[in-house]
Amino acid sequence: MGSEQQPQSVLKGDLVVRLQQGFSQHLKKDLETVVDVVFDAMISALKEKRRIEIRGIGSFSLHRQKGREFVNPKTGLLTVCPSSCRVVFKTGKDLRSEG
Repeated sequence: MGSEQQPQSVLKGDLVVRLQQGFSQHLKKDLETVVDVVFDAMISALKEKRRIEIRGIGSFSLHRQKGREFVNPKTGLLTVCPSSCRVVFKTGKDLRSEG
């Protein structure tokens, strides 16, 4: 067994800290506002069913997932799962080549 490590998560606060290291002349609360505005714009675009592309990283888009019927294994009842949208991320060429 190898010593595989779980991938570390990058939190919103981590992004603010990285920005603060690169732009020390700006206040932390201003940098937090910048991060919030970027994420709010991304969320708004996805809610409007628009595609988001970040060059070198990838793109986010919504895909419609068809509704389906399934049998609940506990109760044996036929249940309907309604159609919904899900966010799909496709990696960009630069990120893909680092495999």
